[in-house]
This record gives sequence, C-alpha cells and structure tokens, in this order.
Amino acid sequence: MANFIPFFLFFLSALMLEGVSSSSGSREISPVLYWNKLLPKTPIPTSLDAFLPKDIADPTQRKHVRDLPLRCDVHYKYKLGTTLDQLKGDPEINFLFLEENLKPGSKTKKLDFVKKLQETSGWPTLLPRREAQGFLFSSSKLADILKRFSLDPNSAIASTVKQTLEDCEMEANKGETKYCATSLESMVDFAVSQLKTNDLQLLTYSFVNKEEREPKSRVYTVQPGVVELPSSQAVACHIDPYPYAVFHCHKTINTKSYIVPLVAEEDGIRVSAGAVCHTDTSSWNPNHSSMLVLGIKPGTSVCHFLSHGHFVFVPNSAS
Repeated sequence: MANFIPFFLFFLSALMLEGVSSSSGSREISPVLYWNKLLPKTPIPTSLDAFLPKDIADPTQRKHVRDLPLRCDVHYKYKLGTTLDQLKGDPEINFLFLEENLKPGSKTKKLDFVKKLQETSGWPTLLPRREAQGFLFSSSKLADILKRFSLDPNSAIASTVKQTLEDCEMEANKGETKYCATSLESMVDFAVSQLKTNDLQLLTYSFVNKEEREPKSRVYTVQPGVVELPSSQAVACHIDPYPYAVFHCHKTINTKSYIVPLVAEEDGIRVSAGAVCHTDTSSWNPNHSSMLVLGIKPGTSVCHFLSHGHFVFVPNSAS
C-alpha cells in the first residue's frame, strides 16, 4: 500500500497534465514540457530531439517524408523467418552481437549509428499528440490515409504504410505489451504505465568527444566500464516507416540493458551506446534474422546496439 499511494498520485498528476494539454488556447503545454513534467530526471537525448519540430507553433516545421525509414522487424517480430539473401544490404543486422562480445577489447562490425540513409530527406516529425490524433491511423482507413498524404495506392510507399498499420494492429508477442506511439506524449505515457515508475533512464547512443557531422560506418572497440542496468524489464521503441514519426513500442521481459563505451579504430570517435540483450529466445523462429546472422539457435541470448530511431526506457532500480 505504501508504494501504491505515491504511484496513484503520480498518475493523478499525469491525468491533470493531460487535461491541460487537451484544453484550448494558451493553456496547452508543449510535448517537451509534458515529458519534463512526467520524467523530470530523464533529459530528452539529442537523438530523440532530432524527431521533434523545433518550433511547435510553426506547421512548416513538420516533416511528412516520402523517403521512409527502413522497417526494423528484427527488433520485435520474433516469429518472423527470413534468409541471408533477403538480409543483404540491411544495415540493422550489423548492430546484432552476442553477449560475450561485451567484454572490453571486443570489436563490433561496421556501425553507422546516425544512418546516412536519412541524411537527404531527414527524419519524419514526431507530432504533438493533439495534432497526431487529427490523423486517421487504421488499416481499415488506408485509402483515406493515402489520399491525405497524396500517395499512389499502387506505389511501394503505399504498401509500406499498409504494413506499418497492420504491424501496429497485430497481436503482441507472448508476455509482452505493445503500442504504436504517434506522439512524444503517448510514448512517455506508455513507458511509465508499463514500467510503473517515472524514475527511468532512456538508452540510446551519443557521441562523447566529437559531434557527428558526416554519418559514416565505423568499426568500434568495446572499452572498460560497461554498465549493466539493474532491471530486467524495459520498454523499447523502434521507428517504423510512415509519413510522420511512428514508434513501435513494446514492453520486453527477460532482458538485460547496458551502457557500452565504444571507441572507433580509425578516428578515435567515442560513443556511449545503449544495448539490449534478450536472454530468453527459446520461442524465436530458428530462421529469425538474429539466428542466421549470429549463427546461433533459439535459446541463445541475442544482443543489439541502439542506432538512430531506437530507444529503450529502463527503470533505474531492480524490478
């Protein structure tokens, strides 16, 4: 009961915030302020800020992109099988590794954390909740959605949009809870409600000693000082391909979360990289991309670093 009362008060304050943000006029608060109120100990990292409009009042700041981000089925479709031929050219598979490779001195594959594929068109905008709620978001309304964004129903982009909507509506993995967040506010709400605390750390990547001006792939070496976070629960959010930013969020179980210091061999670039290891893969497809790429069988722990567009909320205390 002692733990329930503060948690109830926390959610009461969240509901009050929601009421303010839903009201009209000057009382509406920005998504960033909403984040800061609910997660006062968790600053918004640069990699997430890249998805936010710089001027919330200026509609021209919204990016509805046609060069959609790549789909990252590897991170949440555990039953999905594939082939090595189908995986050729997929940059996400380089971020996969075995837990034993967290030892200092281990080498990574070539990693492009920022993802140069999006440097031309930029990343889609994570809309304020009120604005996102103004868009239809259902596979049953696909024709209307394609018309709203002037997309040819017979185009590859239309097929991708359809797949994203269907993925958001599919059943969650056994033991997990899932939600597609179309705003910063809904992302925060889902993470806090699932992890039952607002004392969270947000894992991502950050460049420590130099700003990344020209995205490129590098081989990194794991340095001493790898930190394992105490909780086995987490909420992971992965960017999905859509005209505006949609994050496929799911509460994971049986995971280990790490902060890994990396140094690039060629130019000394230092990265603080978030990483997650799935410790129970016994029910995964034997032909899942991680199994094929790492040469392992279901039951072996699978790990991956977090590149741009992938974030993991982890409680700061054991759970």
